[in-house]
Parts: sequence; C-alpha cells; structure tokens
Amino acid sequence: MFSVIDPYILLGIGVVLIAFEAIITSFILIWFGIGFVLTALISYFYPFDDGLWQLAIVSFISILLLVILRKKTFKKFLSSSEKITDDFLNEKGIGQIKNEKVFYKGTYWEIDGEIDESIFSEGEKVVVTKTFKNFATIEKKN
Repeated sequence: MFSVIDPYILLGIGVVLIAFEAIITSFILIWFGIGFVLTALISYFYPFDDGLWQLAIVSFISILLLVILRKKTFKKFLSSSEKITDDFLNEKGIGQIKNEKVFYKGTYWEIDGEIDESIFSEGEKVVVTKTFKNFATIEKKN
C-alpha cells in the first residue's frame, strides 16, 4: 500500500517539528515531533511492513501526548511563580496644576471632587497620592 518510511526520515521530520515549536511556542508541534522521533526509534528496531502503520503510530503517540501533557506544560512554562502587579499610574508622584487639571505622567487628570481646587494655583507642583479612573487625589507639596 504505502511504502515504509526510513527511520532517519522520521527522525528528521521529528527534529524539524521540535525546532519549529521553539519558534512558534504553540505547544502542539512538539508532541508531533516527539511522536515522529519515537516512531523512528521503533522503526529502527522493529521493521514495519507498511508506512501507513508508521503514520498511525505517529498519530496515536502525538495525540495521546497532546491530550495528556499540553495543559501541564502550559502551566509549567507559561505561569509565573510570583504575581507582579505593576500599576505605574497608581504610584505616588509629583504632578503639576495646568488648566485646572493635574498633569501627571503625561496625562491630564481631573482633580478629585472632595478636594478644594481653590487652594491650588496654576503651575503649582503637587503630590499625586492616588489615581482612579479619570481623577487624581492630590496634596500640597512640602
């Protein structure tokens, strides 16, 4: 039916698929690459009569590994052990009053409604203690 595939060709296909996985990082090609490599090893020690059986074994091994190990691999390689909450806008810093707004980190913020705006003058440097939505909580700079 289908001529037997040389084990070295199967091995080459497997290595190429694993190399592509390093570029693509989809965690799919690696399992097919491993399937081809394992089938190449089996083909090297056990001669097949038909290449269709080789491809069936590649498919079986690959899909089995894909179903069993893909989620575990994602968790292992793509999850971080420490949670980083970097919110640079919510850090305390120095802003400036411009056009009755606070200019802070390249953005104009409305002054929080609970703060009396009349105590601040145009161009004055202020301490921004918090930003939320479009509002900034500010204090006089010492």
